[in-house]
Amino acid sequence: MRRIRVEFAGREFSLLSDEPDEIVEKVKEDLQRILKDHEKYVGSFPLEEIIFLALANSVLEKVKLEKRVEEVIGKIREWSDEGGNV
Repeated sequence: MRRIRVEFAGREFSLLSDEPDEIVEKVKEDLQRILKDHEKYVGSFPLEEIIFLALANSVLEKVKLEKRVEEVIGKIREWSDEGGNV
């Protein structure tokens, strides 16, 4: 298990993970990108609210992606049920 450290608004945040290196690096890159997108709110809102907003936006993107995956799977099933005819 290793610690992933990410800095935001002059503070260091960390999480623990035992995922493979490539996943850990991707998570760290995504966290840094998301937090950078929310830096403009530092000083205008409490840090907890900014982090919650970043989290809420991430969950929203996850839900939208899951919906899109379900739609694609539905299309594949339709295509498969039709015998693969285009």
